[in-house]
Amino acid sequence: MKLWSAQMKAYKVNVYWFSFALLSDGVFAYIPDTHITDGGLFIKPSLEIGVAYDDNIYNQQHAGTSSGIMTLMPAINFKMDDGVNYYSFDMNAEKGTYEASGEDDYTDGELGLKAHLEPNDTHRVDASLKGEWLTESRGTGKSEGNFDRTDEPIKYGKNTFAASYEYGALQTKGRLAFDLIFYEKEYRNFDDITRRSNYDSILLGSTFYYATRANTDAFIEINAEKIGYDYNAPGELIRDSDVYTAFVGMQWEASAIVRGFVKIGGQAKEFDDSGREDFTGFSWNIGGVWRPLTYSKLTFSTSQATDDPDVDGDYVLETKYNIDWKHDWTSYYYSSVGIYKYKDDYSGISRVDDIYGLTLKFNYDVTQNIAVAVFGEWDRNQSTEAVFEYDKNVVGLSFTFTL
Repeated sequence: MKLWSAQMKAYKVNVYWFSFALLSDGVFAYIPDTHITDGGLFIKPSLEIGVAYDDNIYNQQHAGTSSGIMTLMPAINFKMDDGVNYYSFDMNAEKGTYEASGEDDYTDGELGLKAHLEPNDTHRVDASLKGEWLTESRGTGKSEGNFDRTDEPIKYGKNTFAASYEYGALQTKGRLAFDLIFYEKEYRNFDDITRRSNYDSILLGSTFYYATRANTDAFIEINAEKIGYDYNAPGELIRDSDVYTAFVGMQWEASAIVRGFVKIGGQAKEFDDSGREDFTGFSWNIGGVWRPLTYSKLTFSTSQATDDPDVDGDYVLETKYNIDWKHDWTSYYYSSVGIYKYKDDYSGISRVDDIYGLTLKFNYDVTQNIAVAVFGEWDRNQSTEAVFEYDKNVVGLSFTFTL
């Protein structure tokens, strides 16, 4: 649900696919509620209906505005899979309605295409294309700390194209991969506020993998990203920059019990305008999954990298820690609990945010096609700038229906 995730700042789009695959349990696995046509097309529709109570919808420091929120989230996935190659098409939408303020209602949408091709055991190609039509909840993003800056949510679109090519058979000692990611973000309303934040970026990267033992690789990864903004306000320093990262690391899947990855290295962010402060420093991305029991899973991740701020500053150094535990008490009932801690250190202005949070969820499968969940989130932001401090508590109930 959007109300669950809007407060937690997302990782940048240039996440590398091998990391995602290692932490996912069958990213493209199909459960019995998937419909399969005579032609071998997998079709998986779903509908989620949620009701929640948020005691601080605008992330205010004091006397926060509370509201009930109802969400409607239809989704459908189509996939052709021959066991080696696959093609996938996704459509998702979300409609949110606020009980306390109709001005905050929103509608989001997403379309996505993915393909994985292996013409032989030496060559592998992945490609994806995604378009998103999204909104920023008031009190976040461009209206952070000043929710009444706009009289409705800010709307924006994101377009992402990603392609990856890997050369080398999986059983050989060495493999070489190349990555290309194009990303575009464009705001759609309140032009006087949002125009300066429209931008696009292109990332080129390469990774060399060396197999040290079965299901374990050491690697060296190098990336270069160019970020360009469409507009600069009169008198404002140019925000265009080049970002370079270099990592050494390992990825492993030693058994069904433990798998993970470690990337450690450095990052340099160099602005075109010498008036802005460049960054050169330590960067990392680490994650893993531990299954002490077949029905219990502990997932952890941590990262540090720079990002461009929504409003003021040259860059934000984001340091993130997440731990999640999911336990299947029976085949139809599970619980999950998560703890996160983020630190955002702004350059160019005097601001440091420390965000702490706890998430909790209980899910019960009433039937193979109906699930009900109770969830909660407790989120707190401590900032050196008092206007950005807030406490937020969200509790809710959701129903998920599949065919």
